[in-house]
Amino acid sequence: MASTNPHPSTPLSDAARQAVARICAQIAEDLPVTSHDIVRRIRTEIPDYAVVPAEEHRQFVLYQGRMLLAGIAEQSPPQDEHIAHARELGRRRAQQGLPIELLLEAYHATCREAWNMILRQATADEPEHVGELAYLVAHMWTWFRILMGNASDAYNEELRRTEVTRATLAHRLFAELTADPVQLEPAATLARTLGYEPDGEFQALCLPAEDWSDDRTEQLRHRLTALPGVLHCATDGTRLLVLGQRHDPDRVVAAAEAISPSAPGTAVGIGLSRPGLAGAVDSITDATQVLSQTGGQHGVVRFADAWLAAGLGEQAARLAPLFTRAVATARTDSHLAEAVVAFADHGLSVAAAARALHLHPNSLSYRLSRWNELTGLDPRSGDGLVASLVALRLYRTD
Repeated sequence: MASTNPHPSTPLSDAARQAVARICAQIAEDLPVTSHDIVRRIRTEIPDYAVVPAEEHRQFVLYQGRMLLAGIAEQSPPQDEHIAHARELGRRRAQQGLPIELLLEAYHATCREAWNMILRQATADEPEHVGELAYLVAHMWTWFRILMGNASDAYNEELRRTEVTRATLAHRLFAELTADPVQLEPAATLARTLGYEPDGEFQALCLPAEDWSDDRTEQLRHRLTALPGVLHCATDGTRLLVLGQRHDPDRVVAAAEAISPSAPGTAVGIGLSRPGLAGAVDSITDATQVLSQTGGQHGVVRFADAWLAAGLGEQAARLAPLFTRAVATARTDSHLAEAVVAFADHGLSVAAAARALHLHPNSLSYRLSRWNELTGLDPRSGDGLVASLVALRLYRTD
């Protein structure tokens, strides 16, 4: 018996094809109303879709629904205009910072809702053809695969373009902030473009550029985009700078360390949080100065903790003659230097410092006196203690 289906490759009878066309036409006619419900469901299932304006989201769903229903009614694959629209969707979601997996999940939800509407409509109006609709699942999957493949490609292309642009802008911003003289007016324009508030609080972190290849820097840049706040990084000479607003510096350090989990850590200098772009300049200086206090070793040093040695670092050569005896003594009699530091760290209490070093108080007192004899600096006096600590911290005698 000859088949009544004029499309041998399509397992739907003529009657079923006509029924599908009627069903799709009815659903498409109601779509301006039902699209609101679809969007609400998607945004409830995927809260991160809040970054997409609701009406923009509805317009995309409305278009996607109409073109999918038309393709099902006609049993045709996606056309060039549909593919172009999918690519625009991918680019737009990348610009909005929506993770690609959520884009795919949302499009899948749109297809799911379209299928549910077709099935409900067929059950109500064309029940005799419901059993023949299984073919439509494969057809919808073809649409999903083609359109989401193109959307994903465009998403990744836009992401790479955006990342390159941001890296370039961050490099230009840091160049303006570290110029001599500092160029605050062009820096303000660049800062706004990168999402900073020029009058807000800035905090800089500084890492040794020699530890950060282009590939590792790109990984760090990618990780920073996933952290709360506004964070950008760029290499500036021998340093890799990170400048942030409304962020957690400890999470930035953790992101950097996660890139090389086998390493014991990474060297990081953290500046003070300071207001405005002038404050950003000072915070960059803070972070750069305290990075030198890591001594080239892995570790995190904050300007708030190491400001004394960091602030005097550039004067180290000029001040060195003042501390020659102290530095020499610390290197030959490290136990004396240890006693001075413990005395300072324990509230200038001989008893507390002695306990910390497991010494008798008389032994601690002797070591402080011996330090005074050998260096000419009395750690029991204000000036002598400050000078002793500067010698020990500025010239790193350990």
